[in-house]
Amino acid sequence: MNKDDSLEFVRGVASIVVMFWHVTLAFAPSQSGIFANGPADSLQTSLLFVVLNGKSAVFLFFVLSSFVLVKRYYKSREPRDLLVGALKRLPRLAGPVLVTVVFSCLLFKLDLYFFRDAGALSGSPWLTDFASASKMLSPDTASFLDAFNQGAWRTFIFGDYYYDGSLWTMWFEFWGSLMVFALAPAIFAFQDRIPLLSWFVLLTGVFIALLVNFIFVAFPVGLSLYLLLGRKFRPNMWSGIAIIAVSLVILGYAGNGVGIYRPLAVLEIDGLSDYRRQAYVATLGSLMLVYAVLTLERPPSWLTGKAARFLGDLSFPLYLVHIPVIGSLGSWVLLTSGSVALGATAAMLGSIVAALPLMAFNNRWVALIAGLFSRFRHRSVMATARDAAHI
Repeated sequence: MNKDDSLEFVRGVASIVVMFWHVTLAFAPSQSGIFANGPADSLQTSLLFVVLNGKSAVFLFFVLSSFVLVKRYYKSREPRDLLVGALKRLPRLAGPVLVTVVFSCLLFKLDLYFFRDAGALSGSPWLTDFASASKMLSPDTASFLDAFNQGAWRTFIFGDYYYDGSLWTMWFEFWGSLMVFALAPAIFAFQDRIPLLSWFVLLTGVFIALLVNFIFVAFPVGLSLYLLLGRKFRPNMWSGIAIIAVSLVILGYAGNGVGIYRPLAVLEIDGLSDYRRQAYVATLGSLMLVYAVLTLERPPSWLTGKAARFLGDLSFPLYLVHIPVIGSLGSWVLLTSGSVALGATAAMLGSIVAALPLMAFNNRWVALIAGLFSRFRHRSVMATARDAAHI
């Protein structure tokens, strides 16, 4: 199935925003607004924070995944497409994740991580703790067998991520994907017959997500794009641009009513954490952005074509490798030069360079997985046809 170039562009930009966010946490922690100085004395007060707000970009990833995962099934309404999508989700994600985790283990074994000393120099607790890893490793305690298990399945099933801090999202991505596959048949069936009931099923999914973990809310919300796109109404060009502009402002919100986001201080109620507020607002902003991009009548050339597809291909590899690069190359350059600017620059350029071979592997891996399951789908169709012939 052909990819939507505009969504690939959005996905690629989101991965770059996550990288910028982690570079900020590592090399300019005072500007992140999550450490001692607080949000009021950081870039959280500015609209500029939209290009640094990696937490919001993660919810954009989740909304995009929810929409893309069931696109084939939405068109075909063939249950086998849904089954194949669910079965191949783990192996599709595990390939590049496993490569990255084993690479990180190798860096530990060769003692090429310098994040502790670099974090002390830049004043970043996040970097000192290797992206807030739940378990600190050393050349002696790092294990290739442990790394293999984590990359192949444990990060998806149990949420382990101490070889690469970015992998904390994989548990949500995997189980959220299964939630999408479970909800889609009922939502789409009712959309064809009783549209109001499709919204009821979707809201039930949102309620279940809230009971498990509020981060999962982004997945059923992503499915609402199909309900919105199924309506005859379409925003005109100027309305679409306005929706995109508002969504970008919303995605810059970090859960704190400071600076230009002071009006959102009304959301600061007891029992609602900064991150929970950000999650809800970012999910709304992501929904608005994706809807507006999908309904653009004449997308600009930079939103489509080879450059957009390249960004989409780069997104997942860049997301995976940038924290190991920050902890190794970026930290080493900081320590040897004494310059946080050079350290940050090396981390970003090094992440892009390291992502390129992983991108090549990922493209081949995706093609391999698609080919294997395509044969499975073909055999399933042939078996069904034979059974029908015997009836």
